[in-house]
Amino acid sequence: MIVQPDYELLQNLIRRTVPTANIEVTPGIGNVVILSGYVTTPQDADIVARLAISQVGGSPNNVINALQVGGVQQVQIDVVIASVDRNEIRSRGFDFAVNTSTVRFASVLSGLLTPPTGAGGSATISPDANLQLGLVPAQFFGAMRALRTEGLAKFLAEPRVVTQTGRIAQFRAGGQQAILSPASGINGPGVQLQPFGTELDVLPIVYGNGHIWLEINPRVTAVNQGLGITTVFGSSPGFTEQSARCAVMLESGQTFAIGGLIQNSVQASAARVPVLGDLPFVGTLFSRVNHEERESELVILVTPRLVTAMDCNQVPRRLPGRETRTPDDYELFLEGILEAPRGQRKVWNGHCYNAAYKCDPSLATMPCVGNVCTGPNVAGGNCNANGCAVATPTVAAGRPAGFPVPNVPQQLPSNVPQESAMPPVALPVSATGSEVNLPTGPAALPVPTTPVGPATPVEEIPDAPPK
Repeated sequence: MIVQPDYELLQNLIRRTVPTANIEVTPGIGNVVILSGYVTTPQDADIVARLAISQVGGSPNNVINALQVGGVQQVQIDVVIASVDRNEIRSRGFDFAVNTSTVRFASVLSGLLTPPTGAGGSATISPDANLQLGLVPAQFFGAMRALRTEGLAKFLAEPRVVTQTGRIAQFRAGGQQAILSPASGINGPGVQLQPFGTELDVLPIVYGNGHIWLEINPRVTAVNQGLGITTVFGSSPGFTEQSARCAVMLESGQTFAIGGLIQNSVQASAARVPVLGDLPFVGTLFSRVNHEERESELVILVTPRLVTAMDCNQVPRRLPGRETRTPDDYELFLEGILEAPRGQRKVWNGHCYNAAYKCDPSLATMPCVGNVCTGPNVAGGNCNANGCAVATPTVAAGRPAGFPVPNVPQQLPSNVPQESAMPPVALPVSATGSEVNLPTGPAALPVPTTPVGPATPVEEIPDAPPK
């Protein structure tokens, strides 16, 4: 007797347990079942597989899982890491020394001055002192440090990686720093390489309803010599690190702030000579003060997108670095151009100089600013086809731009003597520019003083005879 699994029972059980799935149960050879179709989430696929395993006796080898999660399977993860560090340091200190044949007195609390060793000698002033004073006849030396230092550091990284759903993707842009290793050999301590830079580890899972589950770990590390250590074998640098590890659920195109930091730290210190340093105003000569304030801001944004492969027409024609060419000897040595736009270039067009940027094929798409032409044959500019500057036509006073100039004849027809020609008359134009106002009155038009000769007879053409 052969006992086979109840495939109809398994099919009905799957429909009741996972109603959003479209699964077909197919019997295989022997006690084997084949699952095919689509589910909306990976969790649903796991539930269906466990139901099928229980139906075939608990053996996973008897279940052929051909289930697929519906939707696009490629995910692009865009991460933006923005960090700003600001610091302000204020410090003040004063040292002085008096060295005469009878009196020797010094205050070196700030470490800015080394008193002279003998009578009549000179003091040594530290480079940290930005104000120095020396009176040689009086043998008085003074050194003062009064500084206010401000620093600003900005960091912006935008790593981007594409991976398939359920697959871990890793991105790194940086390098490796050699540091001292705990292991040592006959030639001294060992050396190991520590990676630094911008790193991104992400695991996306796409659900059938369009949601994307992300397990993301962005990390930014940088070499910091101030955090290093020094041993008998040498010095090893330290590292500053900014990282986050979390899991979020987003839709395609949505942005989520997965990390943020606002940190303020203040450090202040003061050192003074007892009694003398407590005196008002005079105590400044016997004390030092240091005040340091730091502020850090950090924001990490993540945006997942469901993407597919690009069509051949969507591929960029020129990738970064391929839109320029190597300059020739004239451009490099005489013009100082390190890279020039692609395209043929004629340096001199007649008597006009043709700049290298005018050879860029995309120059004609750039907008014009004012009356300055950004390319040949661009409307509104003042350059000709060779890229040379030309004069811009001026607009007559009292006439708006674009208004046609009245066509006033400058001379009479050829059959009229030239000595009787009427001088040109200026016709005033109305303020609106829509009509021409002709002056009226006895003094409207000037009367020529030169007499006009006899009029030329007009030849009459006889009418054609009727047909």
